[in-house]
Amino acid sequence: MSYKTLYRTYRPQNFYDVVGQEHITRTFKNALLKNKVSHAYLFTGPRGTGKTSIAKIIAKAVNCEKAPTSEPCNVCKSCISINSGFDNDVFEIDAASNNGVDEIREIRDKVKYAPSMGRFKVYIIDEVHMLSTGAFNALLKTLEEPPKHVIFILATTEPHKIPATIISRCQRFDFKSISIKDIIYRIKHVVKEENIKIEDRAIITIAKNAQGGMRDALSLLDQAISFSDDVVTEENVHEITGTVSEEKLYTIVESVVSNNTHQVIEYIDVLISSGKEPLRLLENLIYYYRDLFLIKKMNIIDEQLVMYHSEDTKTLAKDLNEKNISQIISILNNAQYEMRKTNYPRVFIELAIFEIVSLNKNKIEIEKAQILQIKKNIDFEEVKVDIKQENVVNEKPVEVKTNHDNVEAKYIDINDIEEVLNNGNKEKKLNLMLQWNSIYGSDISFTNIKQILIDGTIEAVSKSNKIILSYEVESICARLYESDIFTKATEILEEVFHEKFTIIALPKRIWNEKKEEFTEQYRNKVKQPKLTPITEPILVKKNNNKYEFEPELVKEAISLFGEDIVKITN
Repeated sequence: MSYKTLYRTYRPQNFYDVVGQEHITRTFKNALLKNKVSHAYLFTGPRGTGKTSIAKIIAKAVNCEKAPTSEPCNVCKSCISINSGFDNDVFEIDAASNNGVDEIREIRDKVKYAPSMGRFKVYIIDEVHMLSTGAFNALLKTLEEPPKHVIFILATTEPHKIPATIISRCQRFDFKSISIKDIIYRIKHVVKEENIKIEDRAIITIAKNAQGGMRDALSLLDQAISFSDDVVTEENVHEITGTVSEEKLYTIVESVVSNNTHQVIEYIDVLISSGKEPLRLLENLIYYYRDLFLIKKMNIIDEQLVMYHSEDTKTLAKDLNEKNISQIISILNNAQYEMRKTNYPRVFIELAIFEIVSLNKNKIEIEKAQILQIKKNIDFEEVKVDIKQENVVNEKPVEVKTNHDNVEAKYIDINDIEEVLNNGNKEKKLNLMLQWNSIYGSDISFTNIKQILIDGTIEAVSKSNKIILSYEVESICARLYESDIFTKATEILEEVFHEKFTIIALPKRIWNEKKEEFTEQYRNKVKQPKLTPITEPILVKKNNNKYEFEPELVKEAISLFGEDIVKITN
């Protein structure tokens, strides 16, 4: 005898067996008991949630010898006949392959004949949205006023494709996705009945991957049993679904938190080389960060959320920052959107990792800057700035006078920013972002200047090789404009990328203002947006050390502790 799959073997035979649709089963049990069954129903909802199963249970209940009853007996001649699939009064029609006018006209001609055995003829039309416009029109009159012995049950996963004239003639029931908890409960019942050896974590993984469909869950269980040896393990389930285990996701996120870019990229390479799809991997990562966020935000032991995660994940969630997690999810979501439009999805997941690590580094730099600000008086505190507030004529920058000989005001030319934004090159930007960390290279010279470049976020690149870099820490942005540093930074970019680039460095807050200003005009269909000048200068130190002549020991000290702490004396 041929093998019968689990989802067919354990298909619900009465309302009691239906999982996760209590709002529907309760309504029908009461309606059947009171003999108040309508002539037409519309079942909508995701796949594998019980639409066809409940339709067949209704067909059995209305024709059961014990009717009116809230549950079919499954032992009478009518129930057995319907369960076998060969009952003359119950018709299951697949609208995907029978979607023409002729098929519906045939149904319309036959409904007038009385049932051969039971009290009702039941027509179950699955995937009804596949019917043609002509077929829907042919069904209209019959659906509105069918003979008293006929019940129509229409099932669909896409109710928006069904004409309003059809929907208005039916009682509509919306099936919901089945919760993870309910799927786990049902799987445990099945494995107990079938005497299947399976890990608890494997059951949880199957329930998560079923995405709310009981049929999908039992199909995955069937597949996992065939794939495994003696015991179905969590890893078996991940192998057949192409998903990534929580342990591996934890390793990725923990490495990201540690700013270990090299390890993250290597680990992702191993996963993709083993057959994991980049898009599926990114999807798993987004959901993992989502769970971290909820565990952190809710701060409660929620049965649906926390019980399905390891202690390592719970500990990691406590150590993360809510705002940081939210930003990371946004970055990953943008990468997912781009991945769907490209033939090279792997590039975007790697790019997202670089961006996330850069985000973490900027956060650390901000914290360091705040600590340094408290510990010592930096030179900028000695600057006495006298800003004379006047009416701005033609939006000219406000003149800034300082009484400190070692500081000069640097004004950013708004025309340069306009040129980059109006002539942006996404391909150049992408290439630079992917290779930006290679600025370090094998040469350890000028490590401090390279770190300043790495700390910047590439916001835009023009066709003429002008780069806009933004900085969370404004003092780092100011250091880049110091004469010797700026010159050497430009040389480093040319050495690494074999092209000359013009650097435009901006504090993050100023960049955000100008970007929003540009975007607003662009939305209003301004072809070449014009930005208001930046009136606030960047205060830059003068008379810096000549980095070309730094001894190796000084370079190492600066790379370890930063120039603000290391002071060179003659």
